[in-house]
Amino acid sequence: MNHGKALAIKALLVLPVLLIVLTGIYDVPIGSTILLGVVLIVAAYLLGDMMVLPKMGNVAATIADFGLAFLVLWIGLSMMGVEQGGNGALPALIASILLAAGEWFYHKWLLKGDHSPRTTSASGKHKEVY
Repeated sequence: MNHGKALAIKALLVLPVLLIVLTGIYDVPIGSTILLGVVLIVAAYLLGDMMVLPKMGNVAATIADFGLAFLVLWIGLSMMGVEQGGNGALPALIASILLAAGEWFYHKWLLKGDHSPRTTSASGKHKEVY
């Protein structure tokens, strides 16, 4: 698996969504948005794409990515003092929903070809997990 290419594609998914939602709509400073994006990209790749996706499939990994994105963004926005309507939950929720929709297709791409985090069957052969 080419981790550099997979992380770059994930960054092309995550950063534009966060820049549009957090910076464009909710006026979060661009530096804060990029910092949250980098934290989210690394955490979601390690947990969702490398651990959950190969073992449990696309649906479980997409749900896990949604939950992780919501928590990382909500906690991060709250720590940064972004208070939209009392807390950062609404911008975190909107961004997480959009990211989860994109993650579904990103996981499908990961599961094809050489990008797939594969599991090994009892016979020793690789099998794809959808």
